[in-house]
Amino acid sequence: MDNFGFPDLRRLIETREGPCVTICMPTHVFGPEEQQDVIRLKNLADQAELQLADGWLRGPEARDLIVAVRNLPNEYDFWENRSHGLAIFLNRESLLRFRVPICLNELVVVNHRFHVRPLLPLLSSRDRFYILALSQHHTRLFEANQFQVEQVDVKGLPQRIEEALALDGADRGMQSHSVMRAGKGKQSSSFHGQGGVKDTHKDDLMSFFRLVDEAIMPVLNNETHPLILAGVDYLLPIFRKTCHYKHLVKPQLEGNCDHLRAREVHTRVWPLIEPLLSHGVKQAAAKYSGLAGTEKVTNDPRKVLSAACNGRIETLFIALDRHIWGECDPMGHVLELHDEQQSGDQDLIDLALVQTLQYGGRIYAVSADEMPTAEPLAAVMRF
Repeated sequence: MDNFGFPDLRRLIETREGPCVTICMPTHVFGPEEQQDVIRLKNLADQAELQLADGWLRGPEARDLIVAVRNLPNEYDFWENRSHGLAIFLNRESLLRFRVPICLNELVVVNHRFHVRPLLPLLSSRDRFYILALSQHHTRLFEANQFQVEQVDVKGLPQRIEEALALDGADRGMQSHSVMRAGKGKQSSSFHGQGGVKDTHKDDLMSFFRLVDEAIMPVLNNETHPLILAGVDYLLPIFRKTCHYKHLVKPQLEGNCDHLRAREVHTRVWPLIEPLLSHGVKQAAAKYSGLAGTEKVTNDPRKVLSAACNGRIETLFIALDRHIWGECDPMGHVLELHDEQQSGDQDLIDLALVQTLQYGGRIYAVSADEMPTAEPLAAVMRF
């Protein structure tokens, strides 16, 4: 399986050196269906070659470009480690391919830009969240969704409390005061603390976690996705007192996570965060319904495209299994709408989501029964 993250998405949506070929298909993780997958890929490559030869390239050029796709089954390591879906993005400059944990429908699109919508469930706002795995000796921030998890590179994120606070191995875990020993006229030290964690050590932890908070806040500053904590139980309430992120959630994964890989942390966190994420899409749909009849919402593709290209969309809902084929100019003016895909068409839903993402809008890729309207495209406006 290959990770598909926001850097990959940005690379794809910024590529406009056409012709851009997008091929999607379901694949099988293992079993006797390998030959079926090879045949399916060959047939899709044939379709892509025909589309390229229809106004994009001369026949021999189209054939040469598609050779890279036809050769994929010959790459043993790549082909033998398939997942549930395969997405291929090809132009004259590059070939990008992703084995993804979602089943993709067969699709071939040739246009001036890549067709990214099939992979959107991997990045949908409805499933995005952050995990902060905390300890005194290992701190990691992850960005995740239902299907995958990636560690975020956080500049200056402190790892070891001793180094961050320059404790130099000193025992800061105990406080003491002098008391008189009965009958001897000598002093001795009496140590105390609270709840098993010495007061001075709590102060150190507070100082350490303030540094952690200061490091992650520039990364999370403009985000609204939930942050869930993972770590030893007595550490987490101390961090909560220092955290400035407004979307820190109550559920938490308790236990030492230092030895866990990113995927193991994700597997344990997902059952805790999933109910909150489902609630989020329902809230967004309720907001849309509450604004129905006003200029703050629309399900008209022409209005949605215009708003998307001008950075006006706050939240965009798209139906996963629907398409709106047509043509649109760079300003978002829809020139034509077609019931079926025609040569040179682009999926206007795909264009709307690309523009919305570029302007920092929120995307909810949902099933038809989760859409706030009967249309496959709906938007809540910023202004």
